[in-house]
Amino acid sequence: MRLINSSLQVLLLLVAATATLVTSTLTVTIPPSNLLPNPNALPAGTHATLTSLPSSERSKENSESVSHTLSASLTRSATFVFRNLPSSQSQAQSYLLDIRCAEYVFAPYRVDISANGAVLGIWETFRGNPWDNRGTEKFVVDPAASEAAAAPVGDVTVEAKLLTRRAFYEERSKFSPLALFKNPMILMALVALGFTFGMPKLMENSELRLSRP
Repeated sequence: MRLINSSLQVLLLLVAATATLVTSTLTVTIPPSNLLPNPNALPAGTHATLTSLPSSERSKENSESVSHTLSASLTRSATFVFRNLPSSQSQAQSYLLDIRCAEYVFAPYRVDISANGAVLGIWETFRGNPWDNRGTEKFVVDPAASEAAAAPVGDVTVEAKLLTRRAFYEERSKFSPLALFKNPMILMALVALGFTFGMPKLMENSELRLSRP
């Protein structure tokens, strides 16, 4: 009986430990758009990264950088899945979500993750601006659920925002003879030629009229 009770206690402890270590999963989907009608046509090397930003308190304590990067490859369903988000024993952390693609440019997102590995919120962010300057809200956790300690950690799905397509080559402008007449220097030269050859004839005609009785 003692062995059975001890084994049950060990199993309960393992279940409790695994329950506390369960973290949420972040899934980033790429919806069809005018620039990208078929998201499955993205290059195979397309991937998404989550880069942590070192806080000011940690940067003061540690001289070395404490940031780290998580990477997720593109799946067949045109999604990026970040499983087992990192947890911190001290406080929540902010991450920069960036989709790296050779042909398209996607908007970067700010992702806040709590100490137990749950996603707190996702917002658009802007490069070159302060980190607190948040854009459109994509996801925010329910305050009532965040206050409940026994609330299960759920998975979060967010759509990526496609900005534009990369242009590596610039098309050369085609030559058109009519475009020469749009040049003011050409127009001035034509007017000068008109006065040069037209004025003498006008003067001859005027002299002939005056010489007639």
